[in-house]
Parts: sequence; structure tokens; C-alpha cells
Amino acid sequence: MSVIKGIKRSLLVIALLVVAVTVSVIALQERIPAPVGAAAGTSRVYDESYDEAIASLHEELEAYRASLVSPSISAAVGVGGHLVWAGATGYADIESRTPATPNTVYAIGSVSKPITAVLAALLWQNGLLDIDVDVRDYVPSFPAKEYTITLRQLLSHQAGIRHYGFGWTLPTFSESALNREFASIDESLNLFANDALLFEPDTDFNYSTFGYTLIAAVVEQVTGRSYIGGLREHVLEPLGMGRTSIDRAGQIGGSRATDYVGTFSKKAVIKAPATNSSYKWAGGGLVSTPTDLVRFGNAMLRDGLLSETTRAAVLTARTLSSGELNPQHYGLGWRIGGLVVTDGETTEEKIITLIHHGGTRAGSTAILMIVPDHDIVVAMTANTVGRGGSGPITGVAARVARQFIRFEAAR
Repeated sequence: MSVIKGIKRSLLVIALLVVAVTVSVIALQERIPAPVGAAAGTSRVYDESYDEAIASLHEELEAYRASLVSPSISAAVGVGGHLVWAGATGYADIESRTPATPNTVYAIGSVSKPITAVLAALLWQNGLLDIDVDVRDYVPSFPAKEYTITLRQLLSHQAGIRHYGFGWTLPTFSESALNREFASIDESLNLFANDALLFEPDTDFNYSTFGYTLIAAVVEQVTGRSYIGGLREHVLEPLGMGRTSIDRAGQIGGSRATDYVGTFSKKAVIKAPATNSSYKWAGGGLVSTPTDLVRFGNAMLRDGLLSETTRAAVLTARTLSSGELNPQHYGLGWRIGGLVVTDGETTEEKIITLIHHGGTRAGSTAILMIVPDHDIVVAMTANTVGRGGSGPITGVAARVARQFIRFEAAR
């Protein structure tokens, strides 16, 4: 009988906690104001030959923002290697009513991974590292495991390194939302360095942001610079990505959007809890703008940054030792998938190649999408995260890509 009473008491405590959390969320909710004035939308046209497609997109941007239940959304499109449009609508910060503009900087979460992967590929291309040797050749302080780990395996999430942990014993329920300043990449490695591998490398796939922290440690060793210093020298400055940086005060090249989290309401959000990305710069800690991301995406489709050979290695989905493609069709820092489009002549659906990566973190979502068959790049950011992670914003970006594909076909 006492056991039953104990269970009832526990259930009552849980119910009271749920009520308390719900009441707190409701109390902290901030209604998303309807954009007015400058917040109603900024549109920058860089190629007037796309005016018709751009006009349609600009009109739909506010509807996209509302569908994502986000205070703001920012987007940019590139075609043929050139930026053709950038636009934003809504508020970068609700309290101050700061309008979002194409220059507003957003946290991009895991869209950091392809940027880091390209940095590693460039260092490989330039002979500064080998992606197929033991990672301990570069970071000997990393504990030896049962099997050798290579950079190629880390870049494709086939090394067996674990992802974020979850549990009540952690400082936060998830390691994805730590709020602690790590003094160095080496210190960040301590979070997972002593953990056993989940599997023999290349026999399976496990998406891992921590694997990219180890890649950052390699970058620092071979360049003799900080991770962000090496990234600026080899990628950001050559591509003119002046608003891309680590998410740290003093490093950000512009006004940063405030992060928000979706609630039970479709018209309100709450401010995201404070986090610190110093343990995951390379895999989930960068900030950027869609304009910068389009510049990066444009560079992936042509010579100048990566050679044809290196680019092919980066943009080819890797296989497991079984001979099967890994389950996310992941290359080196990129997912290689497909986009369903309608054939303009027959109206039949077909699937074309789509190179992409989404990003989600506490308070923001992002997507970078490349359609190589049409030389189109779409990037989007929003300062909220809700149910579905980066899935909803990925769907929006796909609709934008299809709009430009149809426009190109009709010209």
C-alpha cells in the first residue's frame, strides 16, 4: 500500500512540475509583433534580370516568417556564381523592435560543419595535412582508442565519436546547450576524449558535433593559429565572408539577432537560455548571414577555392565498410540528397541532386542549399527554433529553390 502511495505522490510531484513549467513559459512568452516600418521587409536586388522571381519571393518572405513562428527570417539566393538577391523581414530583437536586415548576423548551428570541412579540405589540398592518417599524428594528446581514427572518418561522422549526451546529471539536460567558457579547443576535448568509440570506424555512422571539435584541434596544430584564425585566413577572407565568425562578443562582424524558442503558441516565443559555444565552434558555434553563406555556396560549385579533385571528395556521399552508403548520404561536411522538381515540358516529377546542410541550436535555425544542376544556392536563417528543428526552414528553402528553377526554365 505504501508503494502505491509513493507512486501517487511521485506522479503528483511530476504533475505539479509540469504545471509550474507551463505557467513559467506562459509568463515569459513574448508575442511576435507584426512587422511594421523597416521591419516589414528589406530587399536588396543585385541582378535586375531576376526581378520577377525576386518580387514574388520578397512578397512571400513574410508568410514564410509567420509559418516558422519566428520573430525574423533572412534569406539570400545565388545563381551562376553570383549573389542575385538578399532580403529579411521581422525583428532581430522583439523588445527593442530592432528590424532584421540582410546584414543581421544569426547563429547557424551545424551549418558550421561544411565550413569547417572545407577548411580541412583546403589544408589537405595544400599539403598541410593528410585526412587518411591517424588523427593522433596531429593531436597526440588525444587518448589512443581501440582503432585508428582519421580525419576523413571524422568529417563524415563515421569515426565512432559520440554526439551530445543527455541526462539529469549534466550541468544542463543536454550537452548541446552548455553555458560554460572553455579556454581552448584542447580543454573542450575533455568532454569526450576518454569515452570509448561507439563502433569500429567506417562500420557505422553516428552524427557527432564533438568529432568536429577534434577536427578543430587538428586545424590549430597544422596552421599554428586558433581555429577562427585559420578559418579567416583560408576561407572567410578569400570569399569575402566578413560577417561570419565564432559566436563570441567582440568577434561578430555586425548586429546579432536575439535567439528565441518556440512555445505552445503559434504567435509567441520566449528568449532562448544563455549558452556558450566555445566547446563546439567548428561543428555548431559559428554565426553568419545568408549573404555570406551564399558566397560560400557559390564557391563550392566552381574552381578557385577547392580543386575539382578535392571538391569531388568533399561532395561525394561516403560508403561504410559494408559497401552501403551511410544513412545520411553524408560526404565530407555535406549531405548529398535530392530535390523533387517538376519537369517543365512533361510536368512529371524528377529528382535532381541537392547538396545541403541544416543547423539548429538553442534559439536559431539555418539552412544552406546548393542545386548544382542549375547552379543555384539558397541560404536562410531564422532567430527561433521550434518543433521539427531545421526541417521547416529546409522546406521553405526548397520552395525558393524551385521558384528559381522554374524561373530559369521559363526564360
